[in-house]
Amino acid sequence: MKSFVYRVCAVAPGVVAYAKPLAVGPLVLAALMAGSALAESGNTSASWKIREEVIVVGTREQGYSASEAEVIKGGVPLIEWPQSVQVLNRTLLEEQNLQSLTAALRNISGVVPSHEQESILVNPFVRGQEAEVLLDGLVSYGDTAVIDPASMIAFERVEVAKGPTSTQYGGGVGAPTGGLINLVTKTPKADPSYYFGLRGGSFDTRAAEMDVNQPLSDSVAVRLAAEWFESDDMVEEVDVERVTLNPSLFAVLGEETDLTLRGFYSNVEQLEYAGIPAEVVGLPGVDITQFSGAANAPDTEIENLSIHATLRHAFSDRLTGLVQARYFENSFDEYASFPFLSVFPLDGTEAPIIRGQLPVDTEEYTVDAQLEYQLGGAGQVEHSLLLGLTWDATDYAAGSGFDFNPIGILDYAAASNDLDFGAIPPVDAVTENEYRTLAVYLQDYISIGEHWRILLSGRLTEYGLEELEGGTGADETYTEFDPRLGITYRLNEAVSLFAGYATGSRMVPFFTGVNSRAPEPEESESWEAGVKFATKRWTGTVAAFRLDRDNIPQTDLTDPNFGSVQNGEQRSEGVEFDLVWEPNENLSLLANAAYVESENRTDIVSFGTVFAEGNQLARIPETSGRLAARYRFLGGGLDGLGLGLGMTYADEAPLTDANVFYSDDYLVFDLQADYSLGPWVFRLNVVNLFDEDYVTPYQYLLQEVVRPGQERSAFFTVGVNL
Repeated sequence: MKSFVYRVCAVAPGVVAYAKPLAVGPLVLAALMAGSALAESGNTSASWKIREEVIVVGTREQGYSASEAEVIKGGVPLIEWPQSVQVLNRTLLEEQNLQSLTAALRNISGVVPSHEQESILVNPFVRGQEAEVLLDGLVSYGDTAVIDPASMIAFERVEVAKGPTSTQYGGGVGAPTGGLINLVTKTPKADPSYYFGLRGGSFDTRAAEMDVNQPLSDSVAVRLAAEWFESDDMVEEVDVERVTLNPSLFAVLGEETDLTLRGFYSNVEQLEYAGIPAEVVGLPGVDITQFSGAANAPDTEIENLSIHATLRHAFSDRLTGLVQARYFENSFDEYASFPFLSVFPLDGTEAPIIRGQLPVDTEEYTVDAQLEYQLGGAGQVEHSLLLGLTWDATDYAAGSGFDFNPIGILDYAAASNDLDFGAIPPVDAVTENEYRTLAVYLQDYISIGEHWRILLSGRLTEYGLEELEGGTGADETYTEFDPRLGITYRLNEAVSLFAGYATGSRMVPFFTGVNSRAPEPEESESWEAGVKFATKRWTGTVAAFRLDRDNIPQTDLTDPNFGSVQNGEQRSEGVEFDLVWEPNENLSLLANAAYVESENRTDIVSFGTVFAEGNQLARIPETSGRLAARYRFLGGGLDGLGLGLGMTYADEAPLTDANVFYSDDYLVFDLQADYSLGPWVFRLNVVNLFDEDYVTPYQYLLQEVVRPGQERSAFFTVGVNL
């Protein structure tokens, strides 16, 4: 990716002149990317009306490489940032025809994505620990991945920052302790563009998508990305329907000021799937694609709404400001019929099935304001100072209702079941929680000569927690300080060495019980060191890391109501690498691999089950990796054709921290082909090319259950750019 920062002056209509690049740490003005690229190329007929003294930041994608990430506040190049940060740009997302965040994240080392069916209360994992999902740099209410958009139609790129990032990010129940996944949405561009597409394929998949960009004037443009999707599933009876809408607006408010408004709406309806007990897999007559509940249960519905405003202003060449404000609401009505094996154990291949409901409403307000100041520049030492303030208020209301009288017995060895969900159990438990976050953070990024870069930062956070859970709960305020230190040494223009240390903290929600005290923040500590390289042909990172978490809640065995105590500790450590090799414009090769040792550092108890010290952490394979190649035919008779082949490997992983049952290790291949013919584009995507049979870990009430890996399936997309 090639980036450029210019001060642009309008000389005459249709004529643009440039001053030299600015030595200013840029705030990324995403909505002006196209204007700058068009101006540099000399095509100004459709470009933005470029005003005097406007700072324009632009990017030009070349293959899969990326040189910067919005998740790095202050605009520091990736090769100089003392942390492993990986970026999946729009070129990669389109060429692999990736339709979900789950599929996209397999292109980054050390990441274990959650499955699309695990869209409630299951987060992805980074370096063996739970990660938060951010939208455009703001954390949503944590401890649930319902913000996972399922569709990728609206996103320009996916960024993954590994390790604690508490000094810059927080909100909801706190800051990411294992890592974060930042989704960067598309924003309006200078040129009008109109894309419409249809997709179909295996499991009776049907989808329609659009991405419409329309300038309204010389200083205002709007954009709408949307998708409707419907499909069945390889698991019998399961189906899903979703709608995604992402409108955005960009407006120039003054010579040094601009405003970006983004909206995000998603609605997902799907039949809740509880997995299949690992004990029955492989037994005679057992079909692992059988639905494990009542097929006539009401669909679970998830709804997200977000309104995000970003205001930027350049006070001078050295001082810039940014304010972000967002309103986010989430609601879901979960209806489930499932085995509860800790209460009703399996009898051979039979298990009683119970039912329940969980309605949840969350409302969140977030404001993040920051000032960036450039100090020095004439001598050998330069400072880029960043001062920020974050305020977040989250209200969480939920109920639950479970009927522990089984609706029937499910025989996993039977060809089918006739279970009837019956009446929805009434809500008999109510939770009303409030979470408040107020934080100030300061960062000094120091450049010393041509080689040394030092990062010093810290965040002082006041957490407020008020919970009411069935008559018990917590009302507490506490303060945490999280420091961060990083150092980078640039051996030359292409290679740098880096090392970093950071701590993280976050609130612990749902901490109740007759013996419970007010919870302490969960804490983490991370070390990493490695090498980064960025040449015309090679970009990548190799890193070694260690990540510790403590104050992890677990079940209090002396509490008859399954209350909580807080003395769990976990560690993950390992080595990972991410590599992109692009010898020319025709070929892109992506490779990643990770070796992660993860373990409980203390005995951890959950619902009466002891997860022993030394046990491997649930869902985390020791070894994993991916290799993906892409060849583009440029010119000649095959001009417009692109072919891609990928393979993904993961070692076996324990289903829970108890380490009783494990998933399969697997090696699966995927294939992509696309062809552009004028404004038309045709794409074919084949998953699990050789139809490998395997099962993967599946999270459902911390039970020993699995989900079958996706069988061979194919999807075809036809689109037109007008």
